Amino acid sequence: MKRFLILIAVVLVGCGESEETVQETVQETVQETVQETVQETEDVFVQLRDGLSVSEGEGELLNNLKLITDQQADTILALYKTKLIFGRVGDPLGLPLNGLSSITKHQAETLGKVRTPKNEFFCTLYLNGLTSINEEQAKGLSNAESLQLNGLTSITDQQAESLSNVEDLYLNGLTSITDEQAESLGNVEDLYLNGLTSITDQQAEYVSNRNDLELNGLTSISNQQAKILSKLGALKLNGLTSITDEQAESLCKVETLYLNGLTSITDEQAESLSKVEYLYLNGLTSITDEQAESLGKTRSLKLRGLTSITDEQAKSLSKVPLGLVISDACYDLVSKYAGSNKRFIKKASEK
Repeated sequence: MKRFLILIAVVLVGCGESEETVQETVQETVQETVQETVQETEDVFVQLRDGLSVSEGEGELLNNLKLITDQQADTILALYKTKLIFGRVGDPLGLPLNGLSSITKHQAETLGKVRTPKNEFFCTLYLNGLTSINEEQAKGLSNAESLQLNGLTSITDQQAESLSNVEDLYLNGLTSITDEQAESLGNVEDLYLNGLTSITDQQAEYVSNRNDLELNGLTSISNQQAKILSKLGALKLNGLTSITDEQAESLCKVETLYLNGLTSITDEQAESLSKVEYLYLNGLTSITDEQAESLGKTRSLKLRGLTSITDEQAKSLSKVPLGLVISDACYDLVSKYAGSNKRFIKKASEK
């Protein structure tokens, strides 16, 4: 919008218009744009009030809103208490408002209270269009049960303390955090910090005390950090392209582990990782017979990247008891040896 107004001004000046005429034209354009946006917003709320539910179509309308009033925020809260809220199967709609670039204190407090009827599932509040918030807004948003603020590139220690009350928090735009922020964010049950490219041992200690952590921006970790992070229930480290045998031995204590950036592992690492309950190794393109024998001991395994396997490897992998997702190229051979376990084996292309 700002670039568009500058372009209008440049064109008018180039045509010999006076400064006063340019200013009037720009002001008129701004007013017309705001009026159009306000009308579009009002139309959306009329549709929301008249409908029986809030589903994907209505969600898209909400997500495209550029601004809302405090009263409209109150309306959203009321609607979510009475309407049927649903998205795709297994993918709850939540409250998508990614088009907003700013919110008021009242809106933060109100939107943070939005829940789905009967609290059937988390109502994720999507505010990824915000690039900054103040302390009061952070405090208001802390009432949300699930919150996405991936547009933020930095936060204050006080904001981190407030946001630590959110149970499910996405801050993937942050590229670094302080120790104080890490200590606060360590109280979040499920934390997503995929923008971080490095962490200290102390920060790892703070954020590893809860359940679910995503650190896909890390390209390397120390042996000590692997040991610290092993306390988590679920951990995503898809940015790692290699790990040491010692790190594999530590990380095998994590119940659900994502290491999709690895393109190869050693036999020793495969033996260690076989102790993981739910293991994701979709970056591997080949494995040895010994690795297949080890990985066949996991309860659930994802190997979407394999290009080929031997009969011996297929026999081993067919023994995964609670679910094997394997590349289409290897599916038939594994299924051949799966017997009654075949129902737990899926092609990578299957949803």
